[in-house]
Amino acid sequence: MQYFYPESSYICINLTGMKNTCLFILVMMVSVFLMGQSPSLNKATAGSDKIRVYFDCAYCDMNFIKEEIGFVNNVRDRSEAQVQIIMTSEMNGSGGARYSVMFYGLKNFEGIDDTLAFSVPSDATEEMIRDKYIATFKLGLMQYVIKTDAASFLSIQYNAPDTTAPPIDKWNNWVASVSGSFYLNGQKSYKSLSNYNSFNIYKVLPEWKTSFSFGNSYSESSYSYEEIDYYYKSINRSIYSSADYIGSISNHWSWGLFGAANSSTYSNINFSATLTPGIEYDIFPYKEATTRQVRCVYTIGPKYNIYNDTTIFDKTRELLFAQTLGVAAEVVQKWGSLSGSVTGNTYMHDLSKNSVDVYLNTSFRLFKGLELSVYAYYSMIHDQLGLPKGDVSQEELLLQQRQMQTQYSYYVSLGLSYTFGSIYNTVVNPRFGN
Repeated sequence: MQYFYPESSYICINLTGMKNTCLFILVMMVSVFLMGQSPSLNKATAGSDKIRVYFDCAYCDMNFIKEEIGFVNNVRDRSEAQVQIIMTSEMNGSGGARYSVMFYGLKNFEGIDDTLAFSVPSDATEEMIRDKYIATFKLGLMQYVIKTDAASFLSIQYNAPDTTAPPIDKWNNWVASVSGSFYLNGQKSYKSLSNYNSFNIYKVLPEWKTSFSFGNSYSESSYSYEEIDYYYKSINRSIYSSADYIGSISNHWSWGLFGAANSSTYSNINFSATLTPGIEYDIFPYKEATTRQVRCVYTIGPKYNIYNDTTIFDKTRELLFAQTLGVAAEVVQKWGSLSGSVTGNTYMHDLSKNSVDVYLNTSFRLFKGLELSVYAYYSMIHDQLGLPKGDVSQEELLLQQRQMQTQYSYYVSLGLSYTFGSIYNTVVNPRFGN
């Protein structure tokens, strides 16, 4: 009897008499097949040695991270990660930014945490910033990678620093910025244009900082309907300027002096000027501000107003004294971020003329794959001393040409997102965009 096996490309003749021969050939073919698969198995084993990292950085270039940090597995769910990386930023004295990168160990690395920082100048390009945080990510991840078998695939290189003396700062830490914008759009019956310009100059040192700013805005809208012979034109103008000086008292206390002047057709202000001293206390040391802060601020000072039109209180000008008490908090942790503030304002001559502003912004990971984001703002308003007398026209009401009397304003945004599927996300494919 003969049997033919085309897939295996061999023939066993008289199987009953050659059992040992066929068995030997079969064992040899299975061995060859397994040997041919060994590179893939080795590759899978090497991939499993990589630590799983969750990058919590909304403004990072994730494609660049995947390409540059190939010794880790990037996962999209924190619950699957062994290391979580959070990056925050704050403005520095040169007009650039100081980035704080926090490393949190999870699962078998629980309790192994660290924070690294780097700074970039005000003219730093996106490429420069990317290179900086990639280098920082790599340095911070070493303490975890060296505890795995993947460490045997790493090499260490040291680039000697340039010994050239640092350049002399001819600006003496002063930074200035100028900006302007122009916007125009329209159609047959509608035309709108707006212009905004600003100038800012500031200086930041460890013990104090100061800033000066000036800006103006102009907006014009016109509506015309030939069918009903209707034409309306609205114009809003505003000018503002400010000067601040803030000094350090201790790791928790600061003081400040704030001056401002402005003019606004919308708010019925021909001229307004304030000079306000203030004091601030942060429950946590200021050096921890990138991860947590709870600040209490109190200011008090005079305010002088000259109005365009007589107000509902029969005033064309007045001198007021106002005070403000506020509490602001921000926390950035492994579970997400939370920030909010409560601010109360009142006039000293009549405490019933007051306002309270409440703000909340959070991004919270409820459980695996599910994230909640909330932004909310609410203001109780009882201090509109500058409202002009007279009736409000239909055009002013619909186009918000001037400030209207109200007792409150609010804004709420609520979002939920749920992601599921493969937890690994290491492949970059730029075809037709991302």
